[in-house]
Amino acid sequence: MHLLNTLLSRRRIIFITLLIISIIIVAVYYYASYTAPRGKYFLVDVNDERFIIYVTDAETIRLAIENMEGKNNMFPMEELERGDGGFNKPWNWHLKPDTVRMVEVSIELCDGTPSLVENELEYWLGTIKSYCP
Repeated sequence: MHLLNTLLSRRRIIFITLLIISIIIVAVYYYASYTAPRGKYFLVDVNDERFIIYVTDAETIRLAIENMEGKNNMFPMEELERGDGGFNKPWNWHLKPDTVRMVEVSIELCDGTPSLVENELEYWLGTIKSYCP
């Protein structure tokens, strides 16, 4: 009888341990998927030159989709960063995702084509610092 009780206790401990581990795994999965940035990629065309932006702000995503549907005349404006950001190949620059906003007007200084930014990258990164095609 004592052996049976010991076996039941061990099984109960194993069961509870596995249950706790399972709950932790599920909680971590849901936390990670809930807190992960939920962004969208958009292809931007400027005089037949294209580049990709990744947008994380919900309002900016909504406005960008409306722009694609022809519901507004807004355009992206954002902070430039070195490197393709993992999404803006073949360019050696990208727009910082958490700074992207859709605007109706901007200063003319930040306007240009993707190749202009690429060809004068140091100037754009050091002086202008943003891009608003």
